Amino acid sequence: MQKKQKGTMFLSAVCEDGVYMDSLRFIFPLDGDVLTPADGVMEGESLLVRIRVLAPAHCRVTVNEQTAAFVNEAYEINLPVDNNRNTLEAVATDEKGNTTSTHIFVYRFKEAYGKYRLAIDDIIWSMRDLAEHDYTSIFDCPFFGIFKRLHRDFSTCVHMNIYFTDQNGFDLTQMPDRYKEEFLENSHWLKFTFHAYANDPPRIYRYSPYFQVYRDYHLVTNEIIRFAGKETMQTDVNGLHFAETTVQGARALRDCGIRCLVGYFIFDSAGDPYVSYYLNSEQTRHCFDRDFWVDRKENIIFSKDKMVIDSFTLEKIRPKLDWILENRKTEAGTMNFVTHEQYFYSFYSQYQPDYEEKIRTAVSWATEHGYKPCFLSDVIKEPF
Repeated sequence: MQKKQKGTMFLSAVCEDGVYMDSLRFIFPLDGDVLTPADGVMEGESLLVRIRVLAPAHCRVTVNEQTAAFVNEAYEINLPVDNNRNTLEAVATDEKGNTTSTHIFVYRFKEAYGKYRLAIDDIIWSMRDLAEHDYTSIFDCPFFGIFKRLHRDFSTCVHMNIYFTDQNGFDLTQMPDRYKEEFLENSHWLKFTFHAYANDPPRIYRYSPYFQVYRDYHLVTNEIIRFAGKETMQTDVNGLHFAETTVQGARALRDCGIRCLVGYFIFDSAGDPYVSYYLNSEQTRHCFDRDFWVDRKENIIFSKDKMVIDSFTLEKIRPKLDWILENRKTEAGTMNFVTHEQYFYSFYSQYQPDYEEKIRTAVSWATEHGYKPCFLSDVIKEPF
């Protein structure tokens, strides 16, 4: 008898004599991978990728009906991966004619390659500054002035992730709408989205149920629309506070229109996934090495931050980015930069007087290396 199953990465099949065949699975790429030129060889406009499949040594294996060769304990074949969404189907036939198959989906986000993105987390103090001062322009606020200059000099797109309250007497309901017209005028390069209800507790959504994330998202979003306009909303990409939540919390964001979540995909001192949403250890480790990965079960794209600018001294920013470009090519196709609002303010305990210079250094490096500014929402429009 034969036993088939579709849409999984691992599969066992029972042969006629009752003996289990070894697992048939893709070694590379994996289900949900978003492939870039770093994963293969460009031949004109086509990306040729070496597909590797694990199957018993005496089977005949095909991938998309093309025969694969047994090399280094796996089956290999070079195939073009050029569409936004690509199906790879492996079929193994043993010596008795029994077959088993599995398939995966992989993607190309062609418009994301060679782009950089800048996000600013923990936005609330600058909102209080705007509310408390009758500025002629939002860019008279020293914090916002940084990004006006950055856009002027580099055409940088800026994505700001906002809290509802500073937990010290100010919340977004106190933010006036007198700057709304100017926010709208600059919405082509300056956008906002929900970050969290507040800064504390740090891992606020780690164990959150669906309704808490859904409620807080709309609490912040409704205020952004009121004081800045719907056009300023970054509606389908989100960097949640500490990038941690439950599957239910992620589903709440997805149901709010968020289809891409940005994080670090690292591990804490106990060896547990950290700043990695709900992903398990294997998924976290995989996302750490990639620009993007798609969780097809939840229909959520994950994108990795490549540099937390405020965690580096000024003189180490360029060497670190050089190292990523040289040694981490599978995560250097799209450069995600992130920093945090609080390091700009002199009253903050960890104030960084070179805050603006650090950001400009990262953006200048990206520009010099041919990266173009983007909002992630503009470069991951391909359906999946």
